[in-house]
Amino acid sequence: MEVEYSLPDGRIKGDLAKLIDLADPLENDLVAVNQFTVIENKRNRRPDVVLFVNGLPLVLMELKDPKNPKATLKRAYNQIQTYKRGYPFHL
Repeated sequence: MEVEYSLPDGRIKGDLAKLIDLADPLENDLVAVNQFTVIENKRNRRPDVVLFVNGLPLVLMELKDPKNPKATLKRAYNQIQTYKRGYPFHL
């Protein structure tokens, strides 16, 4: 990603910012958050697991109880679609 920043003398410089270090994956900050809650317009959205890389939400997981006959793949998919529409950022 290209970014611009000001130098001490006032000049503007452009450079390339790497959001994720693909060359050395261990240099990235990886976090898995259980029950991550986002409140937007007085509505709570709480997916089961969100995986962050360097603070960026990259993966959303909706877990279902395999013993519950109502916990289908289609319901999990639909719930994720609802999350995607309701978040102020895109997952």
